[in-house]
Amino acid sequence: MRGLERLHRPERFGQLVRFGGVSKFALAVVALLALPQLLGDFWAYQLSLFFLYAIAALGIGLCWGRAGFLPLGQALFFGLAAYLSGLTLIAFDASPWLLLLLPLAAIAPGLLAFGIGLLVFRRGRESGPYFSMITLALSLLGFQLASSFESVTGGFNGLRGIPGLPGLDGYVEAYYVASVALLAAVLALAWLYRAPLGLLWAALSRNERRVTMFGFDTNRLKAVAFGISGVFAGAAGALYAPQQGLVTPQVVAFVLSADLVIWTAVGGRSRLLGPALGAILLGVLTSELRTRFAWWEIVLAVLFIAVVLLFPDGLAGALARLMRPFRRHARTAEAIAAPARRAGGAQAGGASTLCVEAVDVQIGAVRILDGLSLRFERPAIYCLIGPNGAGKTSTFNMLTGELPARSGDARFGVHSLTRLPPHRIMRLGIGRKFQIPSVFAELTIADNLAIAIWSGRTAPFDLLRPSLRRWSTPMQQALSRRYPFLADAHRTAAELSHGERQILELAMALLGEPRLLLLDEPCAGLSPGETAAVIDVIRWAARQTHAMVIVIEHDMSLVRQLADEVFVLHNGSLLAHGSVADVQANDAVKAVYVGAAK
Repeated sequence: MRGLERLHRPERFGQLVRFGGVSKFALAVVALLALPQLLGDFWAYQLSLFFLYAIAALGIGLCWGRAGFLPLGQALFFGLAAYLSGLTLIAFDASPWLLLLLPLAAIAPGLLAFGIGLLVFRRGRESGPYFSMITLALSLLGFQLASSFESVTGGFNGLRGIPGLPGLDGYVEAYYVASVALLAAVLALAWLYRAPLGLLWAALSRNERRVTMFGFDTNRLKAVAFGISGVFAGAAGALYAPQQGLVTPQVVAFVLSADLVIWTAVGGRSRLLGPALGAILLGVLTSELRTRFAWWEIVLAVLFIAVVLLFPDGLAGALARLMRPFRRHARTAEAIAAPARRAGGAQAGGASTLCVEAVDVQIGAVRILDGLSLRFERPAIYCLIGPNGAGKTSTFNMLTGELPARSGDARFGVHSLTRLPPHRIMRLGIGRKFQIPSVFAELTIADNLAIAIWSGRTAPFDLLRPSLRRWSTPMQQALSRRYPFLADAHRTAAELSHGERQILELAMALLGEPRLLLLDEPCAGLSPGETAAVIDVIRWAARQTHAMVIVIEHDMSLVRQLADEVFVLHNGSLLAHGSVADVQANDAVKAVYVGAAK
Protein backbone atom coordinates (compact mmCIF):
# COMPACT_ATOMS: atom_id res chain seq x y z
CA MET A 1 0.00 0.00 0.00
CA ARG A 2 3.02 2.28 0.18
CA GLY A 3 2.66 3.18 -3.49
CA LEU A 4 -0.82 4.52 -2.80
CA GLU A 5 0.59 7.25 -0.59
CA ARG A 6 1.53 9.16 -3.70
CA LEU A 7 -2.09 9.47 -4.72
CA HIS A 8 -2.68 12.33 -2.32
CA ARG A 9 -0.44 14.51 -4.47
CA PRO A 10 -2.41 15.60 -7.55
CA GLU A 11 0.67 15.90 -9.74
CA ARG A 12 1.62 12.32 -8.85
CA PHE A 13 -1.71 10.75 -9.77
CA GLY A 14 -1.25 10.87 -13.52
CA GLN A 15 2.41 9.94 -13.19
CA LEU A 16 1.37 6.88 -11.15
CA VAL A 17 -0.64 5.60 -14.07
CA ARG A 18 1.85 6.52 -16.82
CA PHE A 19 5.04 5.19 -15.29
CA GLY A 20 5.91 2.90 -12.40
CA GLY A 21 2.98 3.50 -10.10
CA VAL A 22 0.81 0.76 -11.56
CA SER A 23 3.33 -1.93 -10.64
CA LYS A 24 3.48 -0.68 -7.05
CA PHE A 25 -0.28 -0.58 -6.83
CA ALA A 26 -0.44 -4.10 -8.26
CA LEU A 27 2.11 -5.29 -5.71
CA ALA A 28 0.00 -3.82 -2.91
CA VAL A 29 -3.07 -5.65 -4.22
CA VAL A 30 -1.16 -8.93 -4.55
CA ALA A 31 0.15 -8.56 -0.98
CA LEU A 32 -3.38 -8.03 0.33
CA LEU A 33 -4.61 -11.08 -1.55
CA ALA A 34 -1.77 -13.27 -0.26
CA LEU A 35 -1.91 -12.32 3.44
CA PRO A 36 -4.71 -14.76 4.45
CA GLN A 37 -2.83 -17.63 2.85
CA LEU A 38 0.34 -16.71 4.72
CA LEU A 39 -1.13 -15.80 8.12
CA GLY A 40 -4.17 -18.08 8.46
CA ASP A 41 -7.83 -17.60 9.36
CA PHE A 42 -7.29 -15.89 12.72
CA TRP A 43 -5.25 -13.06 11.26
CA ALA A 44 -7.59 -12.85 8.29
CA TYR A 45 -10.36 -12.17 10.81
CA GLN A 46 -8.26 -9.67 12.77
CA LEU A 47 -7.02 -7.78 9.74
CA SER A 48 -10.49 -7.54 8.24
CA LEU A 49 -11.63 -5.78 11.43
CA PHE A 50 -8.68 -3.39 11.35
CA PHE A 51 -9.33 -2.66 7.67
CA LEU A 52 -12.87 -1.59 8.55
CA TYR A 53 -11.57 0.66 11.31
CA ALA A 54 -9.07 2.04 8.78
CA ILE A 55 -11.93 3.04 6.45
CA ALA A 56 -13.60 4.97 9.28
CA ALA A 57 -10.24 6.57 10.17
CA LEU A 58 -9.86 7.78 6.57
CA GLY A 59 -13.01 9.84 7.14
CA ILE A 60 -11.43 11.50 10.17
CA GLY A 61 -8.33 12.21 8.08
CA LEU A 62 -10.55 13.91 5.51
CA CYS A 63 -12.20 16.17 8.10
CA TRP A 64 -9.28 16.81 10.45
CA GLY A 65 -6.25 16.56 8.20
CA ARG A 66 -7.72 18.01 5.02
CA ALA A 67 -10.63 20.31 5.86
CA GLY A 68 -9.31 21.41 9.25
CA PHE A 69 -12.04 20.49 11.74
CA LEU A 70 -12.00 17.63 14.24
CA PRO A 71 -14.97 15.24 14.66
CA LEU A 72 -15.01 13.56 18.07
CA GLY A 73 -18.02 11.35 17.48
CA GLN A 74 -17.23 9.34 14.37
CA ALA A 75 -18.29 6.14 16.11
CA LEU A 76 -21.89 7.40 16.00
CA PHE A 77 -21.98 6.96 12.21
CA PHE A 78 -20.01 3.70 12.31
CA GLY A 79 -22.37 2.27 14.92
CA LEU A 80 -25.54 3.57 13.26
CA ALA A 81 -24.61 1.82 10.03
CA ALA A 82 -23.70 -1.34 11.93
CA TYR A 83 -27.14 -1.46 13.59
CA LEU A 84 -28.93 -0.70 10.32
CA SER A 85 -26.91 -3.35 8.52
CA GLY A 86 -27.47 -5.90 11.27
CA LEU A 87 -31.23 -5.33 11.37
CA THR A 88 -31.38 -5.54 7.57
CA LEU A 89 -29.46 -8.81 7.44
CA ILE A 90 -31.65 -10.34 10.14
CA ALA A 91 -34.86 -9.28 8.40
CA PHE A 92 -33.83 -9.91 4.76
CA ASP A 93 -31.25 -12.69 4.99
CA ALA A 94 -30.39 -13.92 1.46
CA SER A 95 -33.07 -11.64 -0.03
CA PRO A 96 -32.38 -9.58 -3.20
CA TRP A 97 -33.45 -6.54 -1.17
CA LEU A 98 -30.01 -6.64 0.48
CA LEU A 99 -28.49 -5.24 -2.71
CA LEU A 100 -30.45 -2.04 -2.12
CA LEU A 101 -30.78 -1.89 1.67
CA LEU A 102 -27.15 -2.52 2.64
CA PRO A 103 -25.82 0.39 0.53
CA LEU A 104 -28.55 2.55 2.07
CA ALA A 105 -27.33 1.50 5.52
CA ALA A 106 -23.90 2.87 4.57
CA ILE A 107 -25.22 6.07 2.97
CA ALA A 108 -27.73 7.01 5.69
CA PRO A 109 -25.03 7.98 8.25
CA GLY A 110 -23.43 10.20 5.59
CA LEU A 111 -26.71 12.03 5.03
CA LEU A 112 -27.09 12.46 8.79
CA ALA A 113 -23.53 13.79 9.04
CA PHE A 114 -24.15 16.24 6.19
CA GLY A 115 -27.31 17.52 7.89
CA ILE A 116 -25.49 17.95 11.21
CA GLY A 117 -22.71 19.80 9.43
CA LEU A 118 -25.12 22.21 7.76
CA LEU A 119 -26.79 22.99 11.09
CA VAL A 120 -23.57 23.49 13.04
CA PHE A 121 -21.35 25.26 10.51
CA ARG A 122 -24.02 27.74 9.47
CA ARG A 123 -23.33 29.57 12.74
CA GLY A 124 -20.07 30.85 11.28
CA ARG A 125 -16.39 30.16 10.81
CA GLU A 126 -15.80 30.05 14.57
CA SER A 127 -17.93 26.91 14.99
CA GLY A 128 -14.98 24.50 14.85
CA PRO A 129 -14.53 23.87 18.60
CA TYR A 130 -18.29 23.84 19.10
CA PHE A 131 -18.57 21.34 16.29
CA SER A 132 -16.14 18.96 18.02
CA MET A 133 -18.06 19.21 21.28
CA ILE A 134 -21.40 18.66 19.53
CA THR A 135 -20.15 15.51 17.80
CA LEU A 136 -18.84 14.24 21.14
CA ALA A 137 -22.25 14.86 22.73
CA LEU A 138 -23.99 13.10 19.85
CA SER A 139 -21.78 10.05 20.32
CA LEU A 140 -22.66 9.93 24.01
CA LEU A 141 -26.34 10.30 23.11
CA GLY A 142 -26.04 7.47 20.58
CA PHE A 143 -24.58 5.18 23.24
CA GLN A 144 -27.46 5.93 25.61
CA LEU A 145 -30.06 5.29 22.91
CA ALA A 146 -28.41 2.04 21.82
CA SER A 147 -28.32 0.86 25.44
CA SER A 148 -31.93 1.82 26.16
CA PHE A 149 -33.96 0.64 23.16
CA GLU A 150 -33.71 -3.07 23.84
CA SER A 151 -36.61 -3.93 21.54
CA VAL A 152 -34.61 -2.61 18.56
CA THR A 153 -30.93 -2.69 19.49
CA GLY A 154 -30.87 -5.52 22.00
CA GLY A 155 -29.85 -3.09 24.71
CA PHE A 156 -26.59 -3.62 26.59
CA ASN A 157 -26.21 -7.17 25.28
CA GLY A 158 -26.39 -5.96 21.70
CA LEU A 159 -27.92 -7.18 18.47
CA ARG A 160 -27.10 -10.87 18.15
CA GLY A 161 -27.39 -13.56 15.52
CA ILE A 162 -26.52 -11.36 12.56
CA PRO A 163 -25.88 -13.54 9.51
CA GLY A 164 -22.90 -12.95 7.27
CA LEU A 165 -23.10 -11.60 3.76
CA PRO A 166 -24.65 -14.22 1.47
CA GLY A 167 -21.88 -16.49 0.22
CA LEU A 168 -19.20 -14.41 1.99
CA ASP A 169 -19.54 -15.38 5.63
CA GLY A 170 -16.18 -17.13 6.12
CA TYR A 171 -13.17 -15.46 7.71
CA VAL A 172 -11.17 -15.35 4.49
CA GLU A 173 -14.13 -14.14 2.45
CA ALA A 174 -14.82 -11.40 5.00
CA TYR A 175 -11.14 -10.41 4.77
CA TYR A 176 -11.35 -10.01 1.01
CA VAL A 177 -14.55 -7.97 1.30
CA ALA A 178 -12.85 -5.63 3.80
CA SER A 179 -9.74 -5.42 1.60
CA VAL A 180 -11.73 -4.44 -1.46
CA ALA A 181 -13.67 -1.89 0.58
CA LEU A 182 -10.44 -0.36 1.94
CA LEU A 183 -8.87 -0.14 -1.52
CA ALA A 184 -12.04 1.44 -2.90
CA ALA A 185 -12.09 3.96 -0.04
CA VAL A 186 -8.43 4.89 -0.60
CA LEU A 187 -8.93 5.33 -4.34
CA ALA A 188 -12.09 7.38 -3.82
CA LEU A 189 -10.35 9.62 -1.31
CA ALA A 190 -7.32 10.00 -3.59
CA TRP A 191 -9.65 11.15 -6.38
CA LEU A 192 -11.36 13.64 -4.06
CA TYR A 193 -8.01 15.01 -2.90
CA ARG A 194 -6.92 15.43 -6.51
CA ALA A 195 -10.16 17.17 -7.50
CA PRO A 196 -10.69 20.94 -6.98
CA LEU A 197 -12.94 20.07 -4.04
CA GLY A 198 -9.96 18.54 -2.23
CA LEU A 199 -7.84 21.61 -2.88
CA LEU A 200 -10.59 23.88 -1.55
CA TRP A 201 -10.76 21.77 1.62
CA ALA A 202 -7.01 22.19 2.07
CA ALA A 203 -7.30 25.94 1.41
CA LEU A 204 -10.15 26.58 3.85
CA SER A 205 -8.32 24.71 6.62
CA ARG A 206 -5.52 27.26 6.25
CA ASN A 207 -7.33 30.48 5.37
CA GLU A 208 -11.12 30.18 5.40
CA ARG A 209 -11.68 33.90 5.05
CA ARG A 210 -9.75 33.99 1.78
CA VAL A 211 -11.76 31.06 0.36
CA THR A 212 -14.98 32.90 1.24
CA MET A 213 -13.71 36.01 -0.55
CA PHE A 214 -13.45 33.92 -3.72
CA GLY A 215 -17.19 33.23 -3.52
CA PHE A 216 -17.15 29.70 -2.10
CA ASP A 217 -19.58 28.67 0.64
CA THR A 218 -17.09 27.32 3.17
CA ASN A 219 -19.79 26.16 5.56
CA ARG A 220 -21.26 23.93 2.86
CA LEU A 221 -17.80 22.72 1.87
CA LYS A 222 -17.17 21.59 5.44
CA ALA A 223 -20.60 19.98 5.66
CA VAL A 224 -19.86 18.03 2.46
CA ALA A 225 -16.55 16.84 3.93
CA PHE A 226 -18.30 15.72 7.11
CA GLY A 227 -21.01 13.99 5.08
CA ILE A 228 -18.43 12.07 3.04
CA SER A 229 -16.61 11.08 6.24
CA GLY A 230 -19.97 9.79 7.49
CA VAL A 231 -20.29 7.65 4.35
CA PHE A 232 -16.81 6.20 4.99
CA ALA A 233 -17.74 5.39 8.59
CA GLY A 234 -21.10 4.06 7.40
CA ALA A 235 -19.52 1.75 4.82
CA ALA A 236 -17.19 0.36 7.49
CA GLY A 237 -20.04 -0.09 9.96
CA ALA A 238 -22.29 -1.77 7.40
CA LEU A 239 -19.58 -4.41 6.83
CA TYR A 240 -18.76 -4.66 10.54
CA ALA A 241 -22.14 -6.20 11.43
CA PRO A 242 -21.91 -9.29 9.16
CA GLN A 243 -18.19 -9.64 9.87
CA GLN A 244 -18.70 -9.76 13.65
CA GLY A 245 -22.20 -11.24 13.81
CA LEU A 246 -22.85 -8.96 16.79
CA VAL A 247 -23.38 -5.23 17.30
CA THR A 248 -23.25 -3.77 20.82
CA PRO A 249 -23.61 -0.18 22.08
CA GLN A 250 -19.81 0.01 22.28
CA VAL A 251 -19.67 0.62 18.52
CA VAL A 252 -21.29 4.04 18.99
CA ALA A 253 -19.45 4.90 22.20
CA PHE A 254 -16.84 7.62 22.65
CA VAL A 255 -14.10 5.06 23.28
CA LEU A 256 -14.14 3.96 19.66
CA SER A 257 -14.29 7.58 18.51
CA ALA A 258 -11.23 8.38 20.63
CA ASP A 259 -9.38 5.36 19.25
CA LEU A 260 -10.08 6.48 15.69
CA VAL A 261 -8.73 9.96 16.46
CA ILE A 262 -5.58 8.52 18.07
CA TRP A 263 -4.96 6.15 15.17
CA THR A 264 -5.43 8.99 12.71
CA ALA A 265 -3.01 11.26 14.55
CA VAL A 266 -0.33 8.62 14.95
CA GLY A 267 -0.58 7.47 11.34
CA GLY A 268 -0.67 11.01 9.93
CA ARG A 269 -3.92 12.92 9.58
CA SER A 270 -2.74 15.08 6.67
CA ARG A 271 -1.56 12.14 4.56
CA LEU A 272 -3.80 10.02 2.38
CA LEU A 273 -2.76 6.68 3.87
CA GLY A 274 -1.78 7.95 7.31
CA PRO A 275 -5.10 7.27 9.08
CA ALA A 276 -5.38 3.79 7.55
CA LEU A 277 -1.80 2.87 8.41
CA GLY A 278 -2.28 4.15 11.97
CA ALA A 279 -5.46 2.11 12.45
CA ILE A 280 -3.91 -1.09 11.07
CA LEU A 281 -0.55 -0.71 12.83
CA LEU A 282 -1.93 0.22 16.25
CA GLY A 283 -4.75 -2.30 15.86
CA VAL A 284 -2.26 -5.11 15.28
CA LEU A 285 -0.03 -3.98 18.15
CA THR A 286 -3.00 -3.67 20.49
CA SER A 287 -4.25 -7.12 19.54
CA GLU A 288 -0.85 -8.64 20.22
CA LEU A 289 0.23 -6.71 23.31
CA ARG A 290 -2.91 -5.84 25.25
CA THR A 291 -3.13 -9.26 26.95
CA ARG A 292 0.63 -9.73 27.22
CA PHE A 293 1.59 -6.32 28.61
CA ALA A 294 -0.47 -4.90 31.47
CA TRP A 295 0.61 -1.30 30.81
CA TRP A 296 -0.16 -1.30 27.10
CA GLU A 297 -2.74 1.54 27.33
CA ILE A 298 -0.16 3.74 29.05
CA VAL A 299 2.39 2.94 26.34
CA LEU A 300 -0.20 3.81 23.70
CA ALA A 301 -0.90 7.16 25.41
CA VAL A 302 2.81 7.96 25.59
CA LEU A 303 3.22 7.01 21.92
CA PHE A 304 0.34 9.31 20.98
CA ILE A 305 1.86 12.25 22.90
CA ALA A 306 5.32 11.62 21.44
CA VAL A 307 4.04 11.48 17.86
CA VAL A 308 1.96 14.64 18.29
CA LEU A 309 4.95 16.54 19.74
CA LEU A 310 7.73 15.18 17.55
CA PHE A 311 5.93 14.26 14.32
CA PRO A 312 2.90 16.55 13.83
CA ASP A 313 2.25 14.92 10.45
CA GLY A 314 2.36 11.44 12.00
CA LEU A 315 4.44 8.48 10.96
CA ALA A 316 3.38 8.76 7.32
CA GLY A 317 4.48 12.40 7.29
CA ALA A 318 7.86 11.51 8.78
CA LEU A 319 8.37 8.84 6.12
CA ALA A 320 7.34 11.29 3.41
CA ARG A 321 9.97 13.81 4.58
CA LEU A 322 12.63 11.09 4.44
CA MET A 323 11.62 10.23 0.87
CA ARG A 324 11.37 13.86 -0.31
CA PRO A 325 14.97 14.09 -1.68
CA PHE A 326 14.25 11.13 -3.96
CA ARG A 327 11.09 12.57 -5.47
CA ARG A 328 10.91 14.41 -8.76
CA HIS A 329 8.38 16.99 -9.76
CA ALA A 330 5.89 15.82 -12.35
CA ARG A 331 5.80 17.51 -15.71
CA THR A 332 3.38 20.39 -15.95
CA ALA A 333 0.27 19.27 -17.81
CA GLU A 334 -0.99 21.17 -20.83
CA ALA A 335 -3.18 24.11 -19.86
CA ILE A 336 -6.89 24.30 -20.69
CA ALA A 337 -8.63 27.58 -21.45
CA ALA A 338 -10.93 28.49 -18.58
CA PRO A 339 -14.49 29.55 -19.40
CA ALA A 340 -15.66 33.11 -18.95
CA ARG A 341 -16.80 34.20 -15.53
CA ARG A 342 -20.44 33.35 -14.86
CA ALA A 343 -22.89 36.25 -14.81
CA GLY A 344 -23.51 37.25 -11.22
CA GLY A 345 -25.68 40.30 -11.14
CA ALA A 346 -23.37 42.89 -12.66
CA GLN A 347 -24.02 44.23 -16.11
CA ALA A 348 -22.34 42.24 -18.85
CA GLY A 349 -19.14 43.83 -20.10
CA GLY A 350 -18.88 46.47 -17.41
CA ALA A 351 -19.48 47.47 -13.83
CA SER A 352 -22.78 48.19 -12.18
CA THR A 353 -23.35 51.22 -10.03
CA LEU A 354 -22.21 50.87 -6.42
CA CYS A 355 -24.27 52.93 -3.97
CA VAL A 356 -23.74 53.20 -0.23
CA GLU A 357 -26.68 55.01 1.34
CA ALA A 358 -26.62 56.29 4.95
CA VAL A 359 -24.98 53.14 6.33
CA ASP A 360 -24.40 52.83 10.08
CA VAL A 361 -22.14 50.10 11.47
CA GLN A 362 -21.67 49.70 15.19
CA ILE A 363 -19.67 47.20 17.26
CA GLY A 364 -20.71 47.34 20.88
CA ALA A 365 -20.76 51.00 21.88
CA VAL A 366 -18.37 52.04 19.10
CA ARG A 367 -19.85 53.44 15.89
CA ILE A 368 -17.59 52.38 13.05
CA LEU A 369 -19.51 53.91 10.14
CA ASP A 370 -21.79 56.88 10.76
CA GLY A 371 -24.34 57.56 8.05
CA LEU A 372 -21.81 56.83 5.31
CA SER A 373 -22.97 57.59 1.76
CA LEU A 374 -20.86 56.92 -1.35
CA ARG A 375 -21.66 56.54 -5.03
CA PHE A 376 -19.53 54.99 -7.78
CA GLU A 377 -21.19 55.16 -11.20
CA ARG A 378 -18.63 54.26 -13.87
CA PRO A 379 -15.59 52.07 -14.48
CA ALA A 380 -12.66 54.02 -13.07
CA ILE A 381 -10.00 53.92 -10.37
CA TYR A 382 -11.20 55.48 -7.13
CA CYS A 383 -9.05 56.09 -4.08
CA LEU A 384 -10.46 55.95 -0.56
CA ILE A 385 -8.30 57.97 1.81
CA GLY A 386 -8.49 59.28 5.36
CA PRO A 387 -6.61 59.13 8.66
CA ASN A 388 -6.30 55.90 10.63
CA GLY A 389 -9.67 54.94 12.12
CA ALA A 390 -11.62 56.83 9.46
CA GLY A 391 -13.52 53.67 8.48
CA LYS A 392 -11.84 52.77 5.18
CA THR A 393 -11.23 49.05 5.79
CA SER A 394 -14.53 48.87 7.69
CA THR A 395 -16.24 50.12 4.53
CA PHE A 396 -14.71 47.22 2.60
CA ASN A 397 -15.75 44.80 5.36
CA MET A 398 -19.30 46.13 5.16
CA LEU A 399 -19.39 45.83 1.37
CA THR A 400 -18.19 42.20 1.51
CA GLY A 401 -20.64 41.17 4.24
CA GLU A 402 -18.18 40.82 7.11
CA LEU A 403 -19.63 43.76 9.08
CA PRO A 404 -23.43 43.94 9.32
CA ALA A 405 -25.06 47.32 8.78
CA ARG A 406 -27.42 48.50 11.52
CA SER A 407 -29.20 50.81 9.10
CA GLY A 408 -28.90 52.07 5.56
CA ASP A 409 -28.12 49.99 2.49
CA ALA A 410 -25.33 49.22 0.04
CA ARG A 411 -26.32 48.15 -3.46
CA PHE A 412 -24.27 46.75 -6.32
CA GLY A 413 -26.44 46.92 -9.39
CA VAL A 414 -29.83 45.58 -8.33
CA HIS A 415 -28.49 43.57 -5.39
CA SER A 416 -28.49 44.69 -1.77
CA LEU A 417 -25.10 43.74 -0.29
CA THR A 418 -26.30 44.20 3.28
CA ARG A 419 -28.72 41.27 2.96
CA LEU A 420 -26.39 38.63 1.50
CA PRO A 421 -23.76 36.37 3.07
CA PRO A 422 -20.14 37.10 2.06
CA HIS A 423 -19.71 34.24 -0.42
CA ARG A 424 -22.82 35.27 -2.36
CA ILE A 425 -21.68 38.90 -2.41
CA MET A 426 -18.35 37.91 -3.94
CA ARG A 427 -20.11 35.84 -6.63
CA LEU A 428 -21.80 39.01 -7.89
CA GLY A 429 -18.51 39.98 -9.51
CA ILE A 430 -16.57 41.46 -6.60
CA GLY A 431 -12.92 40.79 -5.81
CA ARG A 432 -10.86 41.85 -2.83
CA LYS A 433 -7.24 42.17 -1.78
CA PHE A 434 -6.49 42.57 1.92
CA GLN A 435 -4.12 45.02 3.60
CA ILE A 436 -1.92 42.19 4.91
CA PRO A 437 -1.26 39.62 2.14
CA SER A 438 -3.83 36.84 2.50
CA VAL A 439 -2.70 33.80 0.52
CA PHE A 440 -2.60 30.05 1.11
CA ALA A 441 0.93 29.84 2.44
CA GLU A 442 1.29 26.06 2.49
CA LEU A 443 -0.10 25.59 -1.02
CA THR A 444 1.86 26.03 -4.21
CA ILE A 445 1.71 29.18 -6.31
CA ALA A 446 -0.11 27.16 -8.98
CA ASP A 447 -2.76 26.05 -6.47
CA ASN A 448 -3.23 29.62 -5.20
CA LEU A 449 -3.79 30.86 -8.74
CA ALA A 450 -6.05 27.91 -9.63
CA ILE A 451 -8.44 28.67 -6.75
CA ALA A 452 -8.60 32.29 -7.90
CA ILE A 453 -9.39 31.24 -11.48
CA TRP A 454 -12.25 29.01 -10.26
CA SER A 455 -13.85 32.02 -8.56
CA GLY A 456 -17.09 32.82 -10.35
CA ARG A 457 -16.46 30.20 -13.05
CA THR A 458 -17.53 26.93 -11.39
CA ALA A 459 -20.78 25.18 -10.59
CA PRO A 460 -20.84 22.80 -7.57
CA PHE A 461 -20.29 19.60 -9.56
CA ASP A 462 -17.41 21.18 -11.49
CA LEU A 463 -15.41 20.85 -8.27
CA LEU A 464 -15.28 17.08 -8.85
CA ARG A 465 -13.42 17.47 -12.15
CA PRO A 466 -9.61 17.20 -11.72
CA SER A 467 -9.10 18.83 -15.13
CA LEU A 468 -10.00 22.20 -13.58
CA ARG A 469 -6.51 22.29 -12.07
CA ARG A 470 -5.23 22.89 -15.62
CA TRP A 471 -7.43 25.91 -16.29
CA SER A 472 -5.64 29.01 -17.50
CA THR A 473 -6.70 32.48 -18.64
CA PRO A 474 -5.09 35.16 -20.80
CA MET A 475 -4.84 37.36 -17.72
CA GLN A 476 -2.91 34.67 -15.85
CA GLN A 477 -0.51 34.33 -18.75
CA ALA A 478 -0.06 38.09 -18.94
CA LEU A 479 0.58 38.35 -15.18
CA SER A 480 3.11 35.51 -15.36
CA ARG A 481 5.01 37.42 -18.06
CA ARG A 482 5.09 40.50 -15.86
CA TYR A 483 6.03 38.51 -12.74
CA PRO A 484 7.92 35.33 -13.74
CA PHE A 485 7.80 33.87 -10.20
CA LEU A 486 4.05 33.30 -10.72
CA ALA A 487 4.93 30.60 -13.27
CA ASP A 488 6.97 28.63 -10.70
CA ALA A 489 4.21 26.07 -10.17
CA HIS A 490 5.90 23.91 -7.51
CA ARG A 491 7.07 26.70 -5.19
CA THR A 492 4.89 27.28 -2.12
CA ALA A 493 3.54 30.69 -1.18
CA ALA A 494 5.34 30.35 2.18
CA GLU A 495 8.65 30.62 0.32
CA LEU A 496 7.82 34.04 -1.12
CA SER A 497 8.99 37.38 0.20
CA HIS A 498 6.49 39.90 1.55
CA GLY A 499 6.54 41.83 -1.71
CA GLU A 500 5.99 38.68 -3.76
CA ARG A 501 3.06 37.72 -1.53
CA GLN A 502 1.53 41.14 -2.13
CA ILE A 503 1.84 40.63 -5.86
CA LEU A 504 0.54 37.04 -5.64
CA GLU A 505 -2.58 38.17 -3.78
CA LEU A 506 -3.10 41.02 -6.25
CA ALA A 507 -2.84 38.50 -9.09
CA MET A 508 -5.36 36.24 -7.33
CA ALA A 509 -7.79 39.15 -6.96
CA LEU A 510 -7.42 39.98 -10.65
CA LEU A 511 -7.81 36.42 -11.96
CA GLY A 512 -11.48 36.32 -11.00
CA GLU A 513 -11.86 39.26 -13.43
CA PRO A 514 -14.28 41.05 -11.07
CA ARG A 515 -16.36 44.04 -12.08
CA LEU A 516 -15.74 45.65 -8.69
CA LEU A 517 -12.23 45.30 -7.30
CA LEU A 518 -11.46 46.34 -3.72
CA LEU A 519 -7.74 46.85 -3.04
CA ASP A 520 -6.57 47.61 0.50
CA GLU A 521 -3.09 49.21 0.33
CA PRO A 522 -1.85 47.02 -2.55
CA CYS A 523 1.63 48.57 -2.51
CA ALA A 524 2.34 48.29 1.24
CA GLY A 525 5.86 46.97 1.82
CA LEU A 526 6.88 47.15 -1.84
CA SER A 527 10.01 48.79 -3.20
CA PRO A 528 9.66 51.85 -5.47
CA GLY A 529 10.23 49.66 -8.52
CA GLU A 530 7.64 47.10 -7.38
CA THR A 531 5.20 49.91 -6.57
CA ALA A 532 5.52 51.36 -10.08
CA ALA A 533 4.93 47.90 -11.55
CA VAL A 534 1.82 47.36 -9.39
CA ILE A 535 0.41 50.75 -10.40
CA ASP A 536 0.91 49.76 -14.02
CA VAL A 537 -0.82 46.38 -13.45
CA ILE A 538 -3.82 48.00 -11.72
CA ARG A 539 -4.27 50.43 -14.60
CA TRP A 540 -3.89 47.66 -17.16
CA ALA A 541 -6.36 45.36 -15.35
CA ALA A 542 -8.92 48.15 -15.02
CA ARG A 543 -8.77 48.71 -18.78
CA GLN A 544 -8.92 45.00 -19.56
CA THR A 545 -11.89 44.19 -17.32
CA HIS A 546 -13.73 47.55 -17.51
CA ALA A 547 -14.02 47.30 -13.73
CA MET A 548 -14.53 49.79 -10.96
CA VAL A 549 -11.40 49.69 -8.81
CA ILE A 550 -11.52 51.14 -5.30
CA VAL A 551 -8.13 51.50 -3.63
CA ILE A 552 -7.46 52.30 0.02
CA GLU A 553 -4.17 54.16 0.19
CA HIS A 554 -2.20 56.47 2.51
CA ASP A 555 0.58 57.41 0.11
CA MET A 556 -0.60 60.60 -1.59
CA SER A 557 2.03 60.35 -4.32
CA LEU A 558 0.53 56.98 -5.25
CA VAL A 559 -2.99 58.45 -5.07
CA ARG A 560 -1.96 61.17 -7.50
CA GLN A 561 -0.70 58.54 -9.95
CA LEU A 562 -3.71 56.24 -9.67
CA ALA A 563 -6.90 58.05 -8.82
CA ASP A 564 -9.52 59.24 -11.27
CA GLU A 565 -11.56 60.36 -8.25
CA VAL A 566 -10.86 60.54 -4.51
CA PHE A 567 -13.20 59.97 -1.53
CA VAL A 568 -12.05 61.21 1.88
CA LEU A 569 -13.47 59.55 5.02
CA HIS A 570 -13.35 60.87 8.55
CA ASN A 571 -14.93 59.29 11.65
CA GLY A 572 -16.92 56.87 9.52
CA SER A 573 -18.48 59.55 7.29
CA LEU A 574 -17.74 61.07 3.91
CA LEU A 575 -15.76 64.27 4.37
CA ALA A 576 -15.05 65.22 0.75
CA HIS A 577 -14.78 63.83 -2.74
CA GLY A 578 -13.60 64.97 -6.16
CA SER A 579 -10.41 65.04 -8.16
CA VAL A 580 -7.02 64.88 -6.47
CA ALA A 581 -6.59 68.62 -6.91
CA ASP A 582 -10.04 69.35 -5.47
CA VAL A 583 -9.39 67.21 -2.41
CA GLN A 584 -5.95 68.72 -1.80
CA ALA A 585 -7.45 72.20 -1.91
CA ASN A 586 -10.32 71.34 0.45
CA ASP A 587 -9.99 73.16 3.80
CA ALA A 588 -11.84 70.44 5.75
CA VAL A 589 -9.43 67.82 4.42
CA LYS A 590 -6.45 69.99 5.34
CA ALA A 591 -7.83 70.38 8.87
CA VAL A 592 -8.15 66.63 9.33
CA TYR A 593 -4.72 65.77 7.95
CA VAL A 594 -2.70 68.74 9.18
CA GLY A 595 -4.64 69.63 12.30
CA ALA A 596 -5.39 73.23 11.27
CA ALA A 597 -8.41 75.09 12.66
CA LYS A 598 -11.59 74.62 10.73
